[in-house]
Amino acid sequence: MPATVTEAVRQFLEKPNFAVLATRSRSNRPQATPVWFLYDHGHIVINTSKGRAKLRNIEQHPEVALAIMDRDDPYRYVQIQGKVVALDSENGARDIDRLSQRYAGRPYPYPGGDRPENRVTIRIEPERVDTMGV
Repeated sequence: MPATVTEAVRQFLEKPNFAVLATRSRSNRPQATPVWFLYDHGHIVINTSKGRAKLRNIEQHPEVALAIMDRDDPYRYVQIQGKVVALDSENGARDIDRLSQRYAGRPYPYPGGDRPENRVTIRIEPERVDTMGV
């Protein structure tokens, strides 16, 4: 069941803070990765490349957790537990550009072997939201 996101939390999520995404591997070992994110129509939106550990983990275990710290005050944060409800490679390139504009002020540079068609958008539905100082 989707969690209620209060107005204060929504405003916090609209700031370009960094998040740490926690997933579980096939053998149930935890894996944590810093990520860019957007709050979009009730979902947390992140993006990755095909072949990354977080994507493999999510395909096996769609339950995830995020810790999002205020970049100006790391003792102010939001924790979200949720479930991945969509993996979208059709809009992956568009969404990494949206995230790059939000965090870097420019379209995403595709370094090394990364190509637009390799990008995958991950949509997370919050099921529990906890806050500290928000």
